[in-house]
Amino acid sequence: MKEFSKDSIWQVRNSTLGVYVHFPYCLKKCDYCDFYSEGIGSGPANDESTLFSAYQSEVSERISHFPKLRERTVDTVFFGGGTPSKASTKLWKQFLEFLRSEFSFADDTEISIEVNPEDLSPDLLDEYAKIGINRVNVGVQTLHPEGLSFLGRHYDKGKYTSLVTTLTHSPIQRVGIDLMYGIPGLKSSDFYRDLDQFLSAGLPHLSLYSLTLEKGTKYSRDVSDSIKREPEEITQAEILVTLPELMEKFGYRWYEVSNYAKPGYESKHNLKYWTYEPYLGIGPGAHGMIEGHRYGNPRNANLYQKKQTEAKYEPATPSSELSLTLFRLFSPFRYLEFIETHLEKNSQSKYIQTIQSWEKRGLCDLSDGVFQWRKEALLLLDDLILEISD
Repeated sequence: MKEFSKDSIWQVRNSTLGVYVHFPYCLKKCDYCDFYSEGIGSGPANDESTLFSAYQSEVSERISHFPKLRERTVDTVFFGGGTPSKASTKLWKQFLEFLRSEFSFADDTEISIEVNPEDLSPDLLDEYAKIGINRVNVGVQTLHPEGLSFLGRHYDKGKYTSLVTTLTHSPIQRVGIDLMYGIPGLKSSDFYRDLDQFLSAGLPHLSLYSLTLEKGTKYSRDVSDSIKREPEEITQAEILVTLPELMEKFGYRWYEVSNYAKPGYESKHNLKYWTYEPYLGIGPGAHGMIEGHRYGNPRNANLYQKKQTEAKYEPATPSSELSLTLFRLFSPFRYLEFIETHLEKNSQSKYIQTIQSWEKRGLCDLSDGVFQWRKEALLLLDDLILEISD
């Protein structure tokens, strides 16, 4: 029977609340990105102030719909996008003060912001630290200019060259980066060369993604029109299966398909999505799940600011949603606790039978109500999740 380290086992938590805020503007819209965002150039958005006022209005509106939200303790806040580092630090400060006036915050609340390399600087990190932001994630994707060009990303040589130095001297300790592999025109050795720089720097969190073809993106249209090549799937599969062992040698825990962290540096906010915890989604294009209901806002900043937030709530469906989130975790988790808390009896039986069949096939380990995937499940994961969600 496998023994699990207690400090790495995820369990059901329903008393806290996460807050996600979507800032929709970027210097340039990346070709592969399917999140709602708009490229507006290097200057600030001309509607920043009204957008942040709309954020506050939406929070108040959600609370009016679900008054019990105020009884929850906020333990994660995530500023995403788009490029939230493009917005004024002063406005983020004011919004955090507003949130603190509306909710109780945990003593160790994780407050994250996504930053693009063109905005990153020691001064910006100092500003963020002073207003209470304690986690920063930088969307690097690749250090190779030709790869960035393929992705339609802005390249600032000076910023990319100084990335590692800036992050290793950050006043904020919880820093991480996103890297992407399988970009046509780049070799696997190019990806590993990028990765080695950040491993050598000892950054506490690394998100390592494969490039995907998302419907509706410019990249997808370019592939359809034979302007660009599809992602290098064979290269992606080869890299995907080598990463867990490589990252373990450097002291990183593999806790989600694409995410690795030094112990204690996992993204607490993203774990909310994967462990079916409630969160407010604020801003144009944002989605939320509160009090067992899901909702989504219009993917239009102008409509959003005209008070067109979505007041329609759909009941969450844990029997299908748990399979799509919880079973992306490669850390151990208390599967029986999740199943008994969120599922009806019929669904409980199906989940348990399917999980037991996985164990018999050597794809997972089970011990005292705790589940953990084995590496053998990695390339089969999408099909296995379908088995439990059908």
